[in-house]
Amino acid sequence: MLWYKALSASLMLGFVPLTAHGASWVQYWRQLDHSAYVQVGHGPVVVYDFFDPNCSYCPAPYKLEQQFIQEGKLTVRYVPVGFLTPSSLGKSATILEAPNPPAALAVDMEGVVQNGTGGVRAIDPDAAARAGLRYNRSMLIETGVDIVPDLVFRLPNGHVGMIKGVFPVSVLRDIVHGRMP
Repeated sequence: MLWYKALSASLMLGFVPLTAHGASWVQYWRQLDHSAYVQVGHGPVVVYDFFDPNCSYCPAPYKLEQQFIQEGKLTVRYVPVGFLTPSSLGKSATILEAPNPPAALAVDMEGVVQNGTGGVRAIDPDAAARAGLRYNRSMLIETGVDIVPDLVFRLPNGHVGMIKGVFPVSVLRDIVHGRMP
């Protein structure tokens, strides 16, 4: 039951070592740039936020990130993985293929908060979206984690790390200020 994994993992804050394939976090960071994501913001600090459109815990980090995005301090690349429920893949595709992906993402996050099922309808992914979502999922699995939400960040000194689950605003504040959370 994947939703159970999301629930149990989201109840704790953890730092995850990169385990699969012996890749380093620096290599992993470079590979993330090839994922299918929705970018929101244009701040100097870039983070990757792995989410599922049906995840009831994913709106919490999304909401925290908005403050730093609006202040011009943060760029978030939202990486949909689409695996928690049967409609997750199609909803992820809806967000990626939307004329305005950041708006579709916002509608979905609000829908999850309001009704627990998200705010966008599932579509049949086109070939590009399907390939992108498959890559996204492989990037999540490479970390040794198969739950969401997850945040991958890089500090100014080049240190790359990952936080699994929901986190307090102080963690995001530390990352934005170039400190290890």
